[in-house]
Amino acid sequence: MDFFYFSKKLWFYFNPVNIFLFLLFVGIIFNFTKKRLHKFVNLIIFILFIIIVILPTGKYFLWKLEGSYSIPRTFNKEVDGILILGGGMNEFLTYQYDQMNLNDNVDRLTESIYLMRKFPNAKVIFSGGVATLSKPKLTGADVAKIFYKRMGVNIENIIFENKSRNTYENFLFSKKFIDINKNKNWLLVTSASHMKRAMNVAEKLDLNFEAYPVDFNLEKEFETNEWYSASYPSNIKYFHLAAHELAGSIIYYLTGKSSKIF
Repeated sequence: MDFFYFSKKLWFYFNPVNIFLFLLFVGIIFNFTKKRLHKFVNLIIFILFIIIVILPTGKYFLWKLEGSYSIPRTFNKEVDGILILGGGMNEFLTYQYDQMNLNDNVDRLTESIYLMRKFPNAKVIFSGGVATLSKPKLTGADVAKIFYKRMGVNIENIIFENKSRNTYENFLFSKKFIDINKNKNWLLVTSASHMKRAMNVAEKLDLNFEAYPVDFNLEKEFETNEWYSASYPSNIKYFHLAAHELAGSIIYYLTGKSSKIF
């Protein structure tokens, strides 16, 4: 099976939040049918509830991921190229409503405009195809073109890679446009929580980048005393984001698509 489809299916079944909801359903059934396993299932449900909903577990791991790389405030030399990983838009809704529809990762797009203007001589690559199992009418690169046009950016200066479906393919299909030279200075623009996995994939493919993380979710300092006043829906959200990245890092490493897990 194709790795892209395999990873999507695998994540659905092994997503900790999905497992928690599934076990909750099974626990309810077992309670009604008085199965012997219902006490054990209820114990697992209780433990997962504490870890995922009550405690800021996901928030902590997401904070660790986002702190892997700092935003470069100064540049020791001229930037030769910028690789922007797709994200920040909803391809389906943009097509259906014929209007830009952006999501929480939009900083990948907005901050890239700042970088293009700061380094006008840099080669710019936007990498984004279709990252879902369904088939939208527009790719991520198509929507990015619309966005940049509306922001007054000359898209003739941007190379759009529209075949990639995941992080590994972002680099694999963009590699032919990148100057593989240790003396060249390339920036990588992606979400802070995603940067660790992305840099490990780049290293595996012998690509040298300076990280430029965007889309931060959390503050720089982690407050351990926030657990008792946390928003439980936020805890679930952060746990889902962190688990997705950590699971992706492990699978990428085990399948030879990244240089390390962390």
